[in-house]
Amino acid sequence: MPYRTIHESEIPIVAGIQAQSFRSDPARYVESYTEGGRMSWRELRLYDDDRGQPVAALTLFFRQMSLNGGELEAGLVGSVGVPPEHRRRGFGRQMMQGLLKELHTRKTPVSLLFPFSVAWYRSLGYGLANFSWHIEQPMRLLPDFPERLHVRRATMDDEAAIRTCHERARLDPANNGWLTRTEAEWTKRAFKPENERALFEADGQVEGYLLYRLDWDAVEVIEWVATSERAWRGLLAFISAQGEQARQLKANLPQQSPVLWTLREPYDRTEEVVDFIFRRGALLVNGFMLRVVHLQEALRQRRYPADVVADLVLQIEDNQLPANSQPLRLAVENGRATVTAAADQHNKHEVLKGTSVARAIRTDMATFSELYAGVLTARQARVAGRLDGDDDACRSLTAVLAAAPFHMWPPDWF
Repeated sequence: MPYRTIHESEIPIVAGIQAQSFRSDPARYVESYTEGGRMSWRELRLYDDDRGQPVAALTLFFRQMSLNGGELEAGLVGSVGVPPEHRRRGFGRQMMQGLLKELHTRKTPVSLLFPFSVAWYRSLGYGLANFSWHIEQPMRLLPDFPERLHVRRATMDDEAAIRTCHERARLDPANNGWLTRTEAEWTKRAFKPENERALFEADGQVEGYLLYRLDWDAVEVIEWVATSERAWRGLLAFISAQGEQARQLKANLPQQSPVLWTLREPYDRTEEVVDFIFRRGALLVNGFMLRVVHLQEALRQRRYPADVVADLVLQIEDNQLPANSQPLRLAVENGRATVTAAADQHNKHEVLKGTSVARAIRTDMATFSELYAGVLTARQARVAGRLDGDDDACRSLTAVLAAAPFHMWPPDWF
């Protein structure tokens, strides 16, 4: 198989490919694979050309991803590297096709990655999973709240409480796309020496924390976790209190964050007008991508809104994994789904033709992956020419796949 796992002796080969691809130092990659870093060499993959020579590499590791208060296993794809001399020969695409087959065989529901090109990964069935607000606002616009008095500096003794708080927040239905963390991810990424920590503690309970960096220019938010509204306000007020030193707040925030609605003005008056009287309050930036890999498992394992009852036939065209193209019957009730084959592959068109139009949805896998992430509604997809289904079917599918916006804090970026 051209796409394969590696032997331990091939670590330098992978490190060399990654270093050439991303203009970095091979020693840095070797250290990350062998010195107790985020992943081990067993999570590396190589792609060989027709002569059996390694020409491309990637990393594949697995975490549990939060969704609607539950969890799904996600295959995380990172460092998809093809050296300059091997580009535009199809090696990267063929390597990704091998990866998708590996994930489908092990019935992994979804895969995540951060794209170098959204269009390229869409052609492989990935879809955008989220947009985030990137804000850079003057500290003078931030409010104060009395809950600030419950915020203190965290010490090493608080690390266990921080981890517990993170896990509690991760499984809140309002926080989708959060990943489980290994010991290395906590110690070498979240708890890096340059990340300062503040803790919200009230009534003997840690209800939130902030990982941040502070200098004379800005407070940069690394992670902002709150399990109560008062904790969220207290941590925002703590940030505001740094205005005597820092000029600006910098943060990548989930779309549902109330920060922009707490500012005294939603923009900096010193900024130029963008249009008419409008100034920039924040930048809307794209985030990571998600792909539904094993369609039946992704539908079965997902949690659904408890008040939604639906019965749909889905025909999802997947040009990479044909098994996903079989029409499926999706029945949802009491927050759970029943998934069955809607037809034999050979007469799928006849079955869909005989199905009530109100229940039939047709789309491609990249579009369905965006629907699955809740970042796109069925009607939006239909208007964009990416989905077929009538009004009732679109309303039903959008209700079934309703989810709070996905977000991922910097310690989980990969």
